[in-house]
Amino acid sequence: MTAYLFRMPAGIAGAVSRPQDLTIEPVLINTADPFIQYGLAGKFSGNFFVPLEEDDTADKIVGIFVRPFPTTSTPDKVRQIGTSNNFAGDALKRGYMSVNIGATAAGVTKGAPVYIRIADATDASPLGSVLATAIADTTVVLPNAYFTGAGDAAGNTEISYKI
Repeated sequence: MTAYLFRMPAGIAGAVSRPQDLTIEPVLINTADPFIQYGLAGKFSGNFFVPLEEDDTADKIVGIFVRPFPTTSTPDKVRQIGTSNNFAGDALKRGYMSVNIGATAAGVTKGAPVYIRIADATDASPLGSVLATAIADTTVVLPNAYFTGAGDAAGNTEISYKI
């Protein structure tokens, strides 16, 4: 059993953190263009909810990919069902969600704006990732979203989206 000496983890990326205050919409995930992790911002492309592409703008964002529980990762599911079979997923339209900012979240302040990566993706921070700091020509402000306070050393923290 793990003993937490200082603080429990502040969540799991993509997990809804306050289930009493939310709106989640069922969406169709395109297995030919899947999300690589939960908690990423997404957009609509036809009938599908898909990851952002390089240089998308904030007005394209329609939700954040929700981590269902229990589940395997999206890439695992795509390997299981194949790339020609699409599947249902969930998009957070309004509510509170745990996200991972890719670096320590201990310095995040309550009410700080939420930034979404739209360019210069990395393995650790793909397009659609939530960031706590602005990067010129790389991030956009997620409208009607803010951080609810400091997170943990692993980068986990909570955001409020359209509340």
